[in-house]
Amino acid sequence: MTRAALTEAAIAGAQLQNAYALAVDTRDWAYFATLFTPEVLATYPNREYDGMNDWLSHFIPFHDECTWTLHVMSNNVVGADGHGLWAACHGAVQWCHSSQPGEINRASVHYRDRLVNQDGRWLIGRRRLDLLMIERDQLPSRVSLPNSLTELVDRS
Repeated sequence: MTRAALTEAAIAGAQLQNAYALAVDTRDWAYFATLFTPEVLATYPNREYDGMNDWLSHFIPFHDECTWTLHVMSNNVVGADGHGLWAACHGAVQWCHSSQPGEINRASVHYRDRLVNQDGRWLIGRRRLDLLMIERDQLPSRVSLPNSLTELVDRS
């Protein structure tokens, strides 16, 4: 793979990972589905999702119960190995769940994706999320959170 092709893939990988964060936080599940292949295999700590329909059938109900989420992606890197292109990044994820009013959950995670090019467009064909740290804490009384980040859905 040429350096220029790897640079193109690196930009696409970071864009896909950041778009994932925005799609989840804004609950834009149609946009979410455009970032992955329909047959995506996603391995999370508690479950493996086989295909987009399976993934969304679990992701949507969980996130519908979250009053607020915020994903921040960082340390994006891309490389090539004997299995193709991969993209990795860290994620700082925070969420409040309706079943735990007044509490905030924070997790540090590591995403590792396999990138595939379908019809000239980079997509994530496989994802693995590893949990690095998780904590639950009381929201300090001085913290004010919006009800939702869904108003950010407009990407114009």
